[in-house]
Amino acid sequence: MGIRDISEQVMAALEQGRSRAEIFKSLATSMPAETGKIAYCIASVPQKEMRKKYLFFNATLCVLLVVYSLLNAMSELPVAPGEPTLFIVLTSLIPLVFSYFVFRFHGGVYRLAGIWFLIDLVEKILLTGAPDGVAALIIILLFAIVALSFLIAKKVFPNLGILGPKKDTDSNYML
Repeated sequence: MGIRDISEQVMAALEQGRSRAEIFKSLATSMPAETGKIAYCIASVPQKEMRKKYLFFNATLCVLLVVYSLLNAMSELPVAPGEPTLFIVLTSLIPLVFSYFVFRFHGGVYRLAGIWFLIDLVEKILLTGAPDGVAALIIILLFAIVALSFLIAKKVFPNLGILGPKKDTDSNYML
């Protein structure tokens, strides 16, 4: 069973009012080999009150990712003849992929996005030199994206790490 199927089952069970521990126990007994995937799917779903509380920050992050994608594409124009455009397309589409998962409020993307754009921020700072208007705006956008990504990851998804759900001292998944 895939992550999408498990996530849909988890969200349906949460809508019915079942607890996260109860959902984990029932799914883990039916699919014991998938316990890590099940724990990841449960930890990736935000709690209702946290979702409402951080909805504005999430929407802001989603808009910033779309704006960054557009500014990144605009900063590469005009493309010189013979210059490869694959890198331009990739660097413009990856933020849109992140924005899709941010729009869906999927917990697994925030720390990854924060790391991805932190690397991009460092690269822009080191390679830009004295930035012009668009480059300065891109650097400010990148800083805001990194800050919001890590803020939402820490506050809304505290039990989710970079590579999966965190475990407690007894090696049980934190849901």
